[in-house]
Amino acid sequence: MLFTAVILSYRIFIQIPQLEATMLKLSERELNSLVFAINRINKPMVTLNYDYAVWDETYEFVQQPNSPHSQRYLIENYLNDTFIRLEIDGVFIFNNQSKLLYSKGYHHKNKHDLSFNLHNFEDSPENRVLIDTPYNGKKVIPKTGVISTQSGAAFYSSTPILLSDKSLASNGFLVFIRLINQELIDELSLFTATPVLITPVNSNIDIDGLKDWNAAVKLTQITPFTRRLIRNTNGEPILKITLYHTNSQTPSIWGLGMLSLVLAMIVLVITVYLLLAGFIIGPIQRLAKHVKAMDKKQRYKELPKNYIITELRKISFHFNALMSTVQRQNTLLSQQVYVDELTQISNRRAFELHLEAQIQLLRRQNIGFTLILADIDYFKRYNDTLGHIAGDEALKTVAALLDQHFQRAEDMCARFGGEEFIMLYSDIPFAPLERKLASILESLQTLALPHPSSDVADFVTVSFGVCQVLPAPVETYCAETFISGKQITEIADKALYQAKKSGRNQYYKVTITANNDN
Repeated sequence: MLFTAVILSYRIFIQIPQLEATMLKLSERELNSLVFAINRINKPMVTLNYDYAVWDETYEFVQQPNSPHSQRYLIENYLNDTFIRLEIDGVFIFNNQSKLLYSKGYHHKNKHDLSFNLHNFEDSPENRVLIDTPYNGKKVIPKTGVISTQSGAAFYSSTPILLSDKSLASNGFLVFIRLINQELIDELSLFTATPVLITPVNSNIDIDGLKDWNAAVKLTQITPFTRRLIRNTNGEPILKITLYHTNSQTPSIWGLGMLSLVLAMIVLVITVYLLLAGFIIGPIQRLAKHVKAMDKKQRYKELPKNYIITELRKISFHFNALMSTVQRQNTLLSQQVYVDELTQISNRRAFELHLEAQIQLLRRQNIGFTLILADIDYFKRYNDTLGHIAGDEALKTVAALLDQHFQRAEDMCARFGGEEFIMLYSDIPFAPLERKLASILESLQTLALPHPSSDVADFVTVSFGVCQVLPAPVETYCAETFISGKQITEIADKALYQAKKSGRNQYYKVTITANNDN
């Protein structure tokens, strides 16, 4: 009996608490994966809402909604295929007088028309939140949240409508919505690798004590599921999220392994001791050690699966499944790291992706852009004279100065490698481009960063190679023959060579059309 009491005490006070702590940690990670999944699903809609709102075409539509150009804008940009591609279910355009100028609903999954009545502010005054945050002349931040519609609750993103260069006050609001329906729930379940259920809130009784879906709350006990709330724009709970955990039962005190162990101890003390040390204590300690080491180092690897105890096998199986999900999430996050470590501006990979997006925009909508290659003059001499530490500081200073001249969301300044930088202006005419280039050169002269070894000036100077890509003429427009990003970069590189050959501290500009064959 004494040995039985010892074994039971160990299981009750040591083994089961350790197992419960591990299971709670797994449940918390599943809950965090739900928050990550919702944010990941909404982020593309918010980004696209901003891109469409801060756009000259949308601004001109609000100014003259009935003009032929505006009607062509609607036809070209809000087809059913657009809803499917952007993964949205509704588009609404308001002017500053709260008048609805355009609305369309289309279920992007089931592909059928939808009807919305968001502009009826008398019946639904809470919907005014969609258009109550005008642009204040500073950073444009889309407003997001959840609203109720005739087709159910929906996530929304609302952005003030502005010109691309934000030179004038906003003249309205562009609103995108995505319904919270079974298709979205299935997508969440696929991402979290656990079942997810979203139901309407029927009364305050069944939501008493529930936290918001994005609240950071530490779990204190093992439960089959965790419930969270989604609130609307007025802070009222309208939906209840239920996340079912993979580990939902507390390990029982008695199991087949424990009974066998107790009987073995009654028969032979030594056998019991060996079983206890070799098949229970060791595996639990190894499991706890593996989990603790992975949590400390944030480096995850698969746990062993050959445990004798059923609970340990279950934990190992579900832990490995959850870690597979976490690793997929980490892979997605790592793909978003596109910042140069030294200068803290975009790196070459980020620029290549941005350039590819501009090339697609050029082919799809025939919108031109300008690519600029820049190189610090006599930078090797700078390093040889003042040292590499000073050279790094000079790179950071020049990078920060150049980046200040590329503030629009569709423009970019990036480090290309070494002392070279690569930049892009989207949809910029001749005259503004000339002024911006002159302004950059003037800023470098005003900065006057000393360069004792330069043959050009006594301060750091930069040479620029500029390739301006104009839209293709309508009569020769053919997207298949458009010039590639690599070709444009090579042209800018040759222009940079000409700028250096002509004496440096200047820019050399080449102008081509999108379907230039040379």
